[in-house]
Amino acid sequence: MDKLRESLENIFENPPIMGAIGLVIGLLLGLVYAWVIDPTEFIDADISYLREDLKVEYLRMAIDSYAFAPNNALAKTRWDRLGEEGSHILAMIESDLGTMKPSDIQVFSDAVGNTATPVELEGQTEGDATAEPAEESSSAGIGSLFKWGLLITFLLAGALVLRYITAKRPTSRTPASDAQDFTESLVTTDYTERGEEPPMHQFTTTYVLGDNLFDDSFSIESAAGEFLGECGIGISESIGVGEPKRVTAFEVWLFDQNDITTITKVLMSGHAYGDEVIRVELEKKGEPVLAKTGSEFILETKNLRIIARVMDMVYGEGPLPEDSFFERMALELSIWRNTQVDSFADDEFGDF
Repeated sequence: MDKLRESLENIFENPPIMGAIGLVIGLLLGLVYAWVIDPTEFIDADISYLREDLKVEYLRMAIDSYAFAPNNALAKTRWDRLGEEGSHILAMIESDLGTMKPSDIQVFSDAVGNTATPVELEGQTEGDATAEPAEESSSAGIGSLFKWGLLITFLLAGALVLRYITAKRPTSRTPASDAQDFTESLVTTDYTERGEEPPMHQFTTTYVLGDNLFDDSFSIESAAGEFLGECGIGISESIGVGEPKRVTAFEVWLFDQNDITTITKVLMSGHAYGDEVIRVELEKKGEPVLAKTGSEFILETKNLRIIARVMDMVYGEGPLPEDSFFERMALELSIWRNTQVDSFADDEFGDF
């Protein structure tokens, strides 16, 4: 199924092939419209275009009209409209009179100068007379089947395109898009309920297994739009081999523009934090922090302070040590101006 979907994707991304498909679908749509939805209607067409049974009815009316009001010129005009088929149609009426009088037929035949005799037509029986209409009816049936065949073909082509579009949507999902959806569902911490000053900024971000390029950063600005620094989180270390990466530690960092300082802490899985070799190696990147749902840790520079809170985390499962890599990690970064430093400076130099 995946190979078929990949083949379809290659087809739909190829302009020449898509052009050909569009041409075929357009042609089918045009035929369906012309044959089924709005077929051509003949108006005031020549009598010769009528079906044979309608020609019979036409001649019957012409004969009745002549019997009621004889007019040789009009009768001749109506007869000539049948062309070479006139004698054949008249013979069909003679073989099936219905409510007509043989005398009316003979008078009309004499008036229009019909030279055909019953002897010339005696080889044609009533069964023969009905053979052509049956054949014509069969042709009409084939035409109708052709119309419906075109309609069904068009519907199938449309269903195929629709199926491709709807089938492609799930495949367009990525770990990053899943992470974005999860981030949007998070509820940030209300620090006012804790009796604290609300933060200047609150950022949330989520990692989902499979996002090998996960690296989220945020710009920190003052209320006046002054750039103060940046903060973020990225992959620090993975464990095991193969794809996707099994992340066992993240780097959470804070950059202070005015202090030209970057503070980094390493958020570790339970396995990485408990393994002395891994922990010692990761300590080179920053202070180690054990990841636990709801746990908080602080990153602080001269001018900025961040409380980072693990909002949600799930360990992955597999042939690796328990609690060694993350299936999901959601982090909240709440940022304040470091007022303690500012107040200290005021106290130190206020009386200078």
